[in-house]
Amino acid sequence: MDALAGGTSFVPTVDGWLIHTPQEDFLTVEVDGEHATTVPDLLAEDGEDNTDLLEVLKQEGVLSAPATPATPGDVVVCGEGPLLEVLPPLLAASGLAVRVLPGEDSPRARELEGLRDVAALVVVTSWLRDERFALIDEHCRSRRLPWHLGHAEGRRWYAGPFHTGPDTASYRDLRVRRLAASPWPRELAAHWAWLDAGGLPQPDPAAPIGAHLIAALITADLRAFLHGDAPPGAGVQVGADPATGRIRRHPVLPVPGDLLMVETP
Repeated sequence: MDALAGGTSFVPTVDGWLIHTPQEDFLTVEVDGEHATTVPDLLAEDGEDNTDLLEVLKQEGVLSAPATPATPGDVVVCGEGPLLEVLPPLLAASGLAVRVLPGEDSPRARELEGLRDVAALVVVTSWLRDERFALIDEHCRSRRLPWHLGHAEGRRWYAGPFHTGPDTASYRDLRVRRLAASPWPRELAAHWAWLDAGGLPQPDPAAPIGAHLIAALITADLRAFLHGDAPPGAGVQVGADPATGRIRRHPVLPVPGDLLMVETP
């Protein structure tokens, strides 16, 4: 049986019901006296009289099939920092099966090879880890494993791009395009190398705010993807600035294979 969508409101009127949909539109439903019970009871009744009403409510997003994961398996989360603290509980609260790999440097190559029954991998860190992200990206692409990432850079926190399949961008595409678009490509590459070697940026007191923002965006992506819907973060990097509250979305286009072979600074 179809379920009522969350966020729907049913307001009783003299002639029936006023429905406020999850998309913030309004529908009016007129019913005769003998059917003026509750809307859920009315929708549960069998009969041709309800066919048109049910169809309209489905089209308006008021009714939908019960949400069941379209992709079996766990969401595996690994990494360190504020995101690792807030993301797994949020994923679990959204009804997703979550598995956390312990260890600041996970997943290691051996752990990646041993992953089984995984619907998607999420890697979260306190700052950008260029070499690590590139190795994970190569592994996930070769095994057609969807993967998402979240990290801080400067004072901003970033999510994505969420790689869901061969036609969507991933970290390798983001890396090439960032270096190509930057007015300081050598300096940017040098900063990444410093971070890879163990360099630590100054702690940001607003980091928990940014981590919560990015955790919410990653969770929305995974929940949509694993229930068969299009995730808004597929092929997109989202940046959240906790100092200003601004969230910006940057589409990332896949880079043609021949350009990926060009040596970057």
